Amino acid sequence: MKTSRLLALAVAAPFVLSGCESIQSVVTKKQPPPCPPVYILSDASHVTRFRPGPGRDLTDVELEAEIIGFKGACGYDERGAEVELQVAFEVKRGPAATGRKAELTYFIAIPKYFPAPEAKAEFTLPVEFPEGMNQARATDESVVLRIPVKDRDIITNYEIYLGLQASAEELEMNRRSKR
Repeated sequence: MKTSRLLALAVAAPFVLSGCESIQSVVTKKQPPPCPPVYILSDASHVTRFRPGPGRDLTDVELEAEIIGFKGACGYDERGAEVELQVAFEVKRGPAATGRKAELTYFIAIPKYFPAPEAKAEFTLPVEFPEGMNQARATDESVVLRIPVKDRDIITNYEIYLGLQASAEELEMNRRSKR
């Protein structure tokens, strides 16, 4: 059984969470307050990893990965907003891969809290390719973010960003490929 990860926060096309619930809205039958907007950063939505060394052609690719979506929910209580996210990935094993296992590192960030270290958290997801398959889909366990915002009218100022953690070289390659 998977357990939720808790990211305590004193701390591309847009996607907005739906299905927000509020204890107060259930009792008073009011429209639930909005969830904070969630975005997948286009520059960090995918990554191509090459084997070590100078080669950068198709035969040097170890792994290609992309964030393909997320699901989430949010709610409010006396301490603020609680947002639960679960991120999904598509992963391809490249010709230079030496094994059937890989690891992805992705992040969830709330820039409103920058430069505090709690503004960004990184998560590692192990991926195993089934025998005879060079492609896999993987969904990480839920991550729970606590945002201490009691004024529900300003929650949309607390944007949440998702992305794959990439090296400077990988990030530059993503940016060049969009041109």
